[in-house]
Amino acid sequence: MQTEATRALITALYDAYRAGDMPTVMSSLAEDIDWHSVAQAPLPWCGAWRGHAGVSAYFAALSGICTITAYDIERILADGAWATVLASIRVRYHADGSEAGYTKVDVLRVDGGRVAEFREYYDTAAIQRDLGRANTARSD
Repeated sequence: MQTEATRALITALYDAYRAGDMPTVMSSLAEDIDWHSVAQAPLPWCGAWRGHAGVSAYFAALSGICTITAYDIERILADGAWATVLASIRVRYHADGSEAGYTKVDVLRVDGGRVAEFREYYDTAAIQRDLGRANTARSD
């Protein structure tokens, strides 16, 4: 039963995010959520964020650099309180308007009907390369 509830919550969360419904996204998160954008490259949104204020700062840092123009879910794998989301995204960099696509994996843990832990994994070296190219194109 918990697996189905986890899958339903995660599906609703991603549907809200893709629709731009940030109030619903934030209400799906525990007040003390532990949020990590795991990276090997220094990107403004990477690192550990805590609570709603931290998640809001994460999204502000991300939206300061790019706009996510597509977010496609390939699969949601749920097991008890845990879910893994396989996805692909497309972003447009503000610096020069260039676009790029990336695959990513999100791992989430649900507790008390809300997301208590979020970790995202993606090719940060590719994003750093593309962002550097966008910034260089802007300064030319």
